[in-house]
Amino acid sequence: MNYKGKSILFISPVFFGYEKSIKKYLTDSGAKVYFFDDRPSNSFLIKGLIRLCKGSVSHFVNKYYNAIYSEIKSHKFDYFFVLNPEALPLWFVEKLRYEKSSTKFILYMWDSMRNKENAKKYLNYFDAVYSFDRTDSEEIPRLTFLPLFYLEEYSALSSMKQFKYDCCFIGTAHSDRYALIKRIQNQLNLKGVSCYWYLYLQSKKMFIWQKLTNRYFKSARISDFHYKPLSKDDVIKKISESRIIIDIQHPEQTGLTMRTIEALGACRKLVTTNPDIIKYDFYKRENIWVLDRQSPNFDESFFKEEYSPIEKEIYEKYSLPYWIDTLFLNESSK
Repeated sequence: MNYKGKSILFISPVFFGYEKSIKKYLTDSGAKVYFFDDRPSNSFLIKGLIRLCKGSVSHFVNKYYNAIYSEIKSHKFDYFFVLNPEALPLWFVEKLRYEKSSTKFILYMWDSMRNKENAKKYLNYFDAVYSFDRTDSEEIPRLTFLPLFYLEEYSALSSMKQFKYDCCFIGTAHSDRYALIKRIQNQLNLKGVSCYWYLYLQSKKMFIWQKLTNRYFKSARISDFHYKPLSKDDVIKKISESRIIIDIQHPEQTGLTMRTIEALGACRKLVTTNPDIIKYDFYKRENIWVLDRQSPNFDESFFKEEYSPIEKEIYEKYSLPYWIDTLFLNESSK
């Protein structure tokens, strides 16, 4: 799609650089993009308060969004594009909806509504609302199902087959993920499977919080985690060196994680706890092992079988350009 001459107001949380890749694609395609972080700060304290006690930082959030409004109020936008809002105040959306009536409002959720109940308040203000979660899109009439995407950097790995590791897991520790990873580690160690593990927590304060509030952290040690996120380049490097990617989704979501789609883009085999994956058009038993969350066991033959390529048309459906063009082209044609 040609975005030349289009003006886009883009608000999203900063999330491992994905927002930069989205903005770059739109800009390279000719759009003028005005990007603002959804949150006024990405400190551990502010992020935590926004999620757990939003009212306590409402003054801070409102001041931040008033400054954004002052900067953009005189601009005319073709699109107001929002990803996974957390801090975004409703008054800001209402004000834009009233004052910029010709602007198309597009919302995309890459979290389950069960984890983001607060996001439901935005739905009626947007012309189109998309979700990565199939169950949400079936249960909530306003939502259109659209899976996540892989970046071009991952498709570039598809021909790289010099592996250092059999398996690789990189992700944030949440819910029961830590306890499940420990069980998987023990199994794979006994099978002699070589793995790279990077279990991330935002800070040592978060470790203490999880230790106090999450029963799955009962046996966790502070040294079990990394407290600095891997850069995008480092993540790509580790995936390039690995034959199989391990994915453990949040138990309250059915949508496929970004890591799952990145494994697809890199043409890597996948171990996942998400049974919904068998409903997707790229699912192949040779490539994807669905792990029982309650009783994780592996078939050793899965580690020996080669990756089976999927059809080009299906593969390209999960690329970043396809994802963006689906969001904007669908709305432009209305």
